[in-house]
Amino acid sequence: MNGSEDRVLWKAENYYRPHSELRFAVVVLNESVDASDFQFVYQLWQKAHVRMCVDGGTNLYHSLIRNGPQVTKTSASDPPLPDLITGDFDSIEPELLKLYQDEGVTVIHTPNQDETDFTKGIKELGKYLLERNLMIEQVLVIAGVHSERFDHIMANLATLFKVNTLIPMPVILLCKGSLIWLLSPGNHRILVEKDVILNSKRSWCGLIPLGHPAVVTTSGLKWNLDNQELSFGSLVSTSNTYDLKCTSVDIHTSHPLIWTMGIETNPEIMSPPFSEETCVNGESELCSDRNHICQSVESESR
Repeated sequence: MNGSEDRVLWKAENYYRPHSELRFAVVVLNESVDASDFQFVYQLWQKAHVRMCVDGGTNLYHSLIRNGPQVTKTSASDPPLPDLITGDFDSIEPELLKLYQDEGVTVIHTPNQDETDFTKGIKELGKYLLERNLMIEQVLVIAGVHSERFDHIMANLATLFKVNTLIPMPVILLCKGSLIWLLSPGNHRILVEKDVILNSKRSWCGLIPLGHPAVVTTSGLKWNLDNQELSFGSLVSTSNTYDLKCTSVDIHTSHPLIWTMGIETNPEIMSPPFSEETCVNGESELCSDRNHICQSVESESR
């Protein structure tokens, strides 16, 4: 959103614990995901309204989601097939490509080497949604636990700087215990669950200026910024954390800015109830349930 009085609202929980009425797409990249994250990835895949694999991400789907360690124990039927498989197909197993073509999955070859498979995949996803008149609210991208290729990490971040021109909904990277997305210039409010804020292993966050310095002002963090310039070679806000009295972070940025934060991916760990007194942007409010706070602070959400 543009304009100094407008604010984009982001509810972080929607990106790792989406509720049943939220329509979203899941995209699986060709990155490393270990079996310990099976349940988290599996549940996102099951809940998604549109499911997509990018090139070697199909290998991951086949081994971890379709034939994972708990599939036969947790479901009476096979997990849903991908709706779409894209890529230049240099990393997908050829027999799997044929298998899913034969099973009726839409397969689109994207051989252009001037763009990454991730970027090309988001383009094709946008076309797929438009052609079928499918409405979703967000795209969740399974980007792996870790990567042996630093250039792949940077390429994934570079794609985030392009997505606004490729698809009309937010694209969020999920990397094991991390969320990553791009904040456009302007005002943002990020709602953060108390089980993240109070979890010493998950309560980290960061604001990363890639490509251009950004002048940033924040509230709701332990170490806030006051009209300060973030840039490589000077100040970068990593290993930050939250003001324990607050459940949101407000950010104004002059230029695009990467936001990243820790999350709890264990589906068995539930959010503790909010205390009666919570804080939104530094202002104390009475609130008996978490939905009230999310619905009352803003009318515009992402």
